[in-house]
Amino acid sequence: MPLSRLNRLVMLCLCAGISAAYAAPSIKGDRSTVSLAQTRLEAQRGSPEAQYNFAIFYYNGDGLVRNRTKAAEWFTKSAKQGLDRAQYNLGALYFSGLGVERDYKVANTWFRLAAEQNYPPALYALGMSYYEGKGLPQDRRKAAELLTRAAKRGSALAQNNLGLMYDQGVGVPQDKGKAADWYEEAADQGIVEAQFNLAQMYYSGEGVRQNRRKAARWFEQAANQGYAKAMSRLGDMYLTGDGVEQDIDRARTLYKQAGAAEQR
Repeated sequence: MPLSRLNRLVMLCLCAGISAAYAAPSIKGDRSTVSLAQTRLEAQRGSPEAQYNFAIFYYNGDGLVRNRTKAAEWFTKSAKQGLDRAQYNLGALYFSGLGVERDYKVANTWFRLAAEQNYPPALYALGMSYYEGKGLPQDRRKAAELLTRAAKRGSALAQNNLGLMYDQGVGVPQDKGKAADWYEEAADQGIVEAQFNLAQMYYSGEGVRQNRRKAARWFEQAANQGYAKAMSRLGDMYLTGDGVEQDIDRARTLYKQAGAAEQR
């Protein structure tokens, strides 16, 4: 089931040389293998899974007229029965004001309930709320704790942002080695900011043994995803033959691509 993803916001920018990945909480869900009619019937009978799936049908307008308010109503029914995914999705609706009035405090209440069940997206969302002080007091240490729990459970965004916190010593003691480790975890999952950050570390030799060839490979992976800063850095390397075979034409192409990407 195609789900609408909220616009990615780049936050946590603590210095010009590295990048953070912060996606505003977005609805999670997969296409149900049960028919809409059967899902509706089971939802009305009180099944939390069916209520969750019925909310997804409404959220995406799959077989129904899209209705975010109805989606919120059915997520609420499911969330009140303790389903972690529904709790998180309801929090995401309150966080973004879709189908309900925006309310960060209410959003965090639902994120917290799902986080208590170790649901990774909720751990990440609540951690970022603590980081930014949205709907609760700002607490970077608490943010780091929650992001660590999310990162250990595979949240790629948490892995990159936790790497950033170790890189800069925000909420945790500064540790370039741990920063590189978390960047690599996220980079392997395709997070473009993490690929760029890891490339920067290999280029400078911070947290890892300096390796310009590895730096170029990670810059290239980020560039292949359309990341303008990576295109520019890789262009610099091709221009001077730094970690790659010198190729001025390739450098020019990368600079042009970077300029075009920045205009999007």
